[in-house]
Amino acid sequence: MNQSVRHNNLHSRPTGSNSRLLTLAALMAGAGLLAALPGLALAADSEVIVPVESAAGTSVAAHPAPATASGPSLTVGAGMAVNPIYQGSSRYELFPSLAAKAVLPSDNWGTFTLSFPEGLRWDLPDVSTVGLAFLLGYDPGRKEKIRYLGGNNHHLRGMGDLDSTALVGAEAYLRLPVGRLYVRGMQAASSRDYGGDDLGHTTTLEAGAASSLPLSAALTLDAALYGTWSDSHDMMARFGVTGRQAARSDFSEYHAEGGMRDVTMKTAVTWHLQPHVALQGGLKVYSLVSGARHSPLTDDTVGAGAFLNALYTF
Repeated sequence: MNQSVRHNNLHSRPTGSNSRLLTLAALMAGAGLLAALPGLALAADSEVIVPVESAAGTSVAAHPAPATASGPSLTVGAGMAVNPIYQGSSRYELFPSLAAKAVLPSDNWGTFTLSFPEGLRWDLPDVSTVGLAFLLGYDPGRKEKIRYLGGNNHHLRGMGDLDSTALVGAEAYLRLPVGRLYVRGMQAASSRDYGGDDLGHTTTLEAGAASSLPLSAALTLDAALYGTWSDSHDMMARFGVTGRQAARSDFSEYHAEGGMRDVTMKTAVTWHLQPHVALQGGLKVYSLVSGARHSPLTDDTVGAGAFLNALYTF
């Protein structure tokens, strides 16, 4: 489909030049930090291969590889998060932040990880520096009325609800002394209709680098930098506006093509207060690219989110 858009005169987009400069600076700083991790890890004599935890949620959660563990473990946590109401929005609200992660390593079958909100992950047994994992995740979709702590947002009135769906996929990764390089593909398990458009089984592809670095006996830094590609149907679900939606909303019709969707940096710091108790805070910064930047749904092409959780490990 061709990218077509008629300018929306009802809602002019805010410039937000100051906020964009700040978030761009944070993105550049995070990228520099990620690039410096190998040197820092060597200085700390770290040989730990642990990927990043989710810092701030997107509509499709990431699937970090499980940490190396000698036995089963269970971690639960809760806290608060500040995020855009949807990717590309300039409207930020406060949301509850919930986390849970159960890791079950085995001698012959690899490692099973069940986590919220990421989903189920099965890492096959280690046979070389190259690893393979099978993934089962969840796409919560997007509601026309977005709920947050203290109220509802109706900015997307007329767009309709995008149904949730299970996600299936796989990840191949290369283990490094201080982290990993990975490529991950995910596809919707069910076909969906949104705004009169048959989305089929939407597909995304993600590639990037992730690392974990112990800063001290009590502090751990996780970081990841990755890019996400979406097919045309996934782009329409997130940034497109069909003719039916344009007639019922304040947004102009827009047909988004498939391609690179965003580049994202995540960081998280975990402070281990006691053997079973920890605090974890994180920051996520993303920059929209390609057709996602020009969507009438997009107010800001650069956005950020942050969270703070209290964690307990059994």
